[in-house]
Amino acid sequence: MQSVRSNNFHLHKSKIMSGSLTLPDHFEVVVLGTGITESVVAAAASRLGHSVLHIDTAGYYGGDSASFTLDGLINWADENSGNKGSSENPTENNTDKAALNELLEEGEKVVELGNEQSVHSVAYTWHQPKIETSDNQETESPPEGESCAVPDSRVPTSDQQQEDEREVNTDDTPKVEEPKHEKSKEWNKESLLEESRRFNLDLSPRLLYARGSMVELLISSNISRYTEFKSVTRVLTQIGGRLEHVPSSRSDVFATKHITVVEKRILMKFLSYCVNEKVEDILQDKEHKSFREFLAGENLTENLIHFVIHSIAMVPPTAGIRHGVMQTVKFLSSLGRFGSTPFLWSMYGTGELPQAFCRLCAVFGGVYYLGRKMSGIILKDNKCKGIITEGKRINCDFLVLPDQSVPQNMLPDDLKQVSTNRGIYISDKSVLPADKEQITLLSLPSEEPIHIIEVGPGTAACPKGLQIVHASCEEKEGEEKNDLEKVEAILPKESVRFSMKFKQSTRIGSVETKMSNVYRASGPQPELDFDSALQEAENIYGRIFPGEEFLPRAPDPEEIIIGDDNETNSEKPTSENTEAETEADTIMKEESKAENDADTKDTSDEKVIADNNENAEAPSEDTKVQPIEEKVKE
Repeated sequence: MQSVRSNNFHLHKSKIMSGSLTLPDHFEVVVLGTGITESVVAAAASRLGHSVLHIDTAGYYGGDSASFTLDGLINWADENSGNKGSSENPTENNTDKAALNELLEEGEKVVELGNEQSVHSVAYTWHQPKIETSDNQETESPPEGESCAVPDSRVPTSDQQQEDEREVNTDDTPKVEEPKHEKSKEWNKESLLEESRRFNLDLSPRLLYARGSMVELLISSNISRYTEFKSVTRVLTQIGGRLEHVPSSRSDVFATKHITVVEKRILMKFLSYCVNEKVEDILQDKEHKSFREFLAGENLTENLIHFVIHSIAMVPPTAGIRHGVMQTVKFLSSLGRFGSTPFLWSMYGTGELPQAFCRLCAVFGGVYYLGRKMSGIILKDNKCKGIITEGKRINCDFLVLPDQSVPQNMLPDDLKQVSTNRGIYISDKSVLPADKEQITLLSLPSEEPIHIIEVGPGTAACPKGLQIVHASCEEKEGEEKNDLEKVEAILPKESVRFSMKFKQSTRIGSVETKMSNVYRASGPQPELDFDSALQEAENIYGRIFPGEEFLPRAPDPEEIIIGDDNETNSEKPTSENTEAETEADTIMKEESKAENDADTKDTSDEKVIADNNENAEAPSEDTKVQPIEEKVKE
């Protein structure tokens, strides 16, 4: 039985819910930002009873991994592109120096947070649909607020309408109504904005490997009860300008028509080899080879090498053998766990995952403070003593900052900049139409993998009749080349109604900073899953609380006992209670002795009753009385 007392379960709730909204003066851990790494760290600390303050200068959860409605996405784009003019920096120091000095102790100083831009080159476009005129010429639909003129010859007058009605009514035959075919909605800027709340658009879309680190953590920590997923239904690749299904399972391999019978046998032998052998045994005496050289050495043809590199391992053509083999094994080991493909998609968008960890943090006492300005952090003797927010000082033992908010002079020296080009497309057609709605992963061949994820209304990503296409690829350092043009080339012609492009940047490397109790969390990276983010979160937590278990299983609601210290104290036995219990024990022992004597005397009667009920059914296990420890499983 796991128990959570109310003094932990509702940590400082009375203070937070009061009219003054005053915060406690001290927390063990203060976390700034609600990105996935920061949210996991906050949840892990709160789960084991540590006091956590989780702050975000934005008014929404998720940071650079958030999900937005269409209106919300446009507002986010305007704020990050400067279209709304200069806005006040949420981390700007608005407290005068005299007021700050009153909050400081001897030897302390205030350092402003960093203001590194994590999003660049944000641009979006509304694509107007084209309509056909009477002479089969295509023209773009008029701007919103204007109507499309129809030739007078096609508009009947009122006299003509009355005459037509009389002609129809003179016929004595019964009128049979023709079946009405639902006309597909014409999507334009106005109609899309009307359905804004039915969109869930991700800044950093992710697919989860069925046996990846995120799925395993969601299950082991019991946070999966806050989330919903759907299995990806197909994995595609591009060969010779055509989109083809990737054969990954045994049934796929033997059903596909894109590889020969001999190639099928070679591919099955290779896939079985990767699944059955240990990675270290596969790599023995081959570490010097590239992944492509390894595949060629296993007698795979160029056709099969394309499938494995670009659609199963999804690595660059120049990848090393270890990286390629590990990605291949990860893909194959996830097959068949939750569906026909190795991947899961989060319902309502990837932004639900940071919120799920935030929910767990709040359940175990974490305090949330969103949309608040930060004046800076308090430093003394190479340590962070606290933060200043909304003119209030809050002391802390440890501080976790997102990468873009770490002051420049506190950053470690071994960091590397990585950038990801991202595109979001709203289309009224699928990249590969099918009879049923599909959740699609398409990996395009390129120097760096281009991941394309297509989701539809079944995932609550968009209204019926539309598809959301997410595209992402890594931008190499020093190059301005954008491979998203390849994505636009495979989208059905004239199907896109809205598109947005932007670049996300972050620094990767050590999670430590030059302050001994301040840690750095990187932003979204160009990866398909959350492996890097979870590895960072575990590293940060291990340095803050060494030796503690990382996110143990959270109890279900029915396993939680809510009480308080008063209840605990009331359960302690007093001297009067002890005397009463001793007397009661003596009486129970005497009664038990009398019952045993009676049982010995009536043994013959019980034997007769047992003989008469010899054919009676034995009680089931469910009806037997069981100890409370067996009823409630930890």
